[in-house]
Order: sequence, then C-alpha cells, then structure tokens
Amino acid sequence: MDFFTHPSNVQGIPISKFSVPGSDTDTSVVSRDSTTTRGFYSIGSVPSRIPGTRDIKGFFSFLSGLAWSFNLTSPRTYRGNLINYPDDGRRYLAFDEYVSNQLFPLPPQVGRNMEYTYEDYQMYFTLYLGYYEGKNVNFGVGPIYGLAVYRMDIIEREQRISSVKNQLQELKGLRLLFEYNIGQYFPETILYNAYLFLEVTSFGDLDGKGMNIRNQVATANGLPAPSLYMNMTTYRMGVRKELQLSKEPHKKEEGPAYPPLQNLPSAGLPPKEDANADTENPG
Repeated sequence: MDFFTHPSNVQGIPISKFSVPGSDTDTSVVSRDSTTTRGFYSIGSVPSRIPGTRDIKGFFSFLSGLAWSFNLTSPRTYRGNLINYPDDGRRYLAFDEYVSNQLFPLPPQVGRNMEYTYEDYQMYFTLYLGYYEGKNVNFGVGPIYGLAVYRMDIIEREQRISSVKNQLQELKGLRLLFEYNIGQYFPETILYNAYLFLEVTSFGDLDGKGMNIRNQVATANGLPAPSLYMNMTTYRMGVRKELQLSKEPHKKEEGPAYPPLQNLPSAGLPPKEDANADTENPG
C-alpha cells in the first residue's frame, strides 16, 4: 500500500521532491512501504462465462474467452506512517521558500511524521478479458470495477488531526487469477470440487492517478493539504470450494431423478398377483 500526492505545478512545471525514493514528476510518495499479511474472509462467485457466448463462432468468437465474477471482502485494517505530508512542517513566508521546501524536504527522521489507520471493505466485479478453463488449471486476467467503504484516522504527536468515516471510493484496477484443481486427488470427499488459487489484484493503477482518499490535514501554514491518493496491491492465496445452492433441472430422458429406494419395507415384496397365488397354494 502506497500513499502519494501529485506534485503542484509552478508555471507549468511540476515540483517533485528530489530526496524521496519512488517519486517522479507525476507522483510524490508520502508513506513508508507498508506490507501486511493477514487472513480475511471473502464471499464471491467463481469465474463464469458470459451467458450465450460459450459456443459463438466466427467474427465474435473472441467473446467466448470472456468471463466475470464478483467479490465481497471482510473489513481489513492497515497501519503505517505518512512522511512529510503535506509538507515537512516548516512554515514559509515567501513563495521561493515554499518551492525550496517542496524540492528539498527535511529527512524523515526530523521532518513531519504522522501515523495512519486505514480500514475498508470492498465490493467489486471482475471482467476477465482472457479466461482459460482447462481440465485441472484455470487462468484469467482482466480489469475490476466496484466500490470500497473506508475510514481513515491520522494522528500527529498523539493527537488525532483527521478522521473520516464511511466514505465511498470508486475501485478500479487489474486482477490476475490462477487456479489448480486439487479436488482431483480427493474424488470421494467433500473436496472433490476444490481449487487452490492465487490472486494478484492491483487497485488504482488503471489510469495511473490512484484512489483519492479524503482527509482533514492542514499544511504548516494552516492551509488545506493537497489531495492524498493511494495504490494498493493484494496477494491472496487459498482454497475455494464451489457450493451449489440449487439442484440442476432434471430431464425426463435422463431417467429417474433419484435411484430406486431399496431399504423400504415394501421394496422386496412380490407383485400382487404373485402374492395371491402363494396364498391359494401354500407350501
């Protein structure tokens, strides 16, 4: 997870921080690299072909390679530090001081340092522009689109200077999915249709701008801070098992819907006429 800003322009020239690693003319990173590993819940659908496209031939045959899925994640919390956002804490009196402070900020050890707590849960769809479905291996890649509900608290010198809650954020990104059928090794168990999967999902990178995160932080001069943006990349590995919530429709030509019951008391009785014959001729 990375938080960054887009440098302001002075006479059409972006002011980029020279001493900040990872920054360029378009972005200025204001957070330490935050890598968090934890388990979380997710409810979603397995990738499914778009209805009516599986058997398309000819010019529109490419539609048969499309698939879609949806996901709903449980809330996840991230903590980290914002470094020199929106400035390094030095007040400025003249415009040239402002430019100098932006170009050459103080080192993180002596500059402005804030702690953040970010939490969100996400709901999004994935449209796989290429989806391969094999006997034991599935692979797909495509864009995602959805919404996130987030909250974010920012603390500086043990005081909460910004707190936003229940904010909606548009989600855009890219997903890579790989699945391997482990159910083939457990055909007679509940895992008969289980898959081991690996997902790599990147949020905020489709247009390069990032996701806009609201906050109430002010500059050292008491002015509103420039917009804060975020990119997030998640790696998820686990086992998924497909649950069938309804029975498939039964067709008459397939025979009886259920096998004949063999354990009922009447299952082994002879036909009625045979029973009468045995009564008339005992022994």
